[in-house]
Amino acid sequence: MEDNAQCFQELKRIVQGTKAEVYVDKFNVPSEFCAAWRKLYNTFLGTGAKDTLAAQLEKTIQNLRYNGQKRGFMFTTYVEPHKTAYQSMLDLAKKRHYTTTTPALASVIS
Repeated sequence: MEDNAQCFQELKRIVQGTKAEVYVDKFNVPSEFCAAWRKLYNTFLGTGAKDTLAAQLEKTIQNLRYNGQKRGFMFTTYVEPHKTAYQSMLDLAKKRHYTTTTPALASVIS
């Protein structure tokens, strides 16, 4: 029971001032550490959160357009968001079996 209380206090300290704080604040009793941790995990690292992130990354890639070089917008400016999004997809794929819904992207992540 004492371990639960210590873990709960540490969790509250870690999330203080972040978006995650509201999820942990719903649990006021130190004995609810496991429930608070599960809520936090499922919200930010669970399947639903990963699917949402994957969909956002795919949408970002699909919406990128290049219409030639313009002042302040070179080809490298166009490429960087692609590299970032694809790297994020690869990182996400390592965390679970992510499968794209866009056939054109399937060969890149497989």
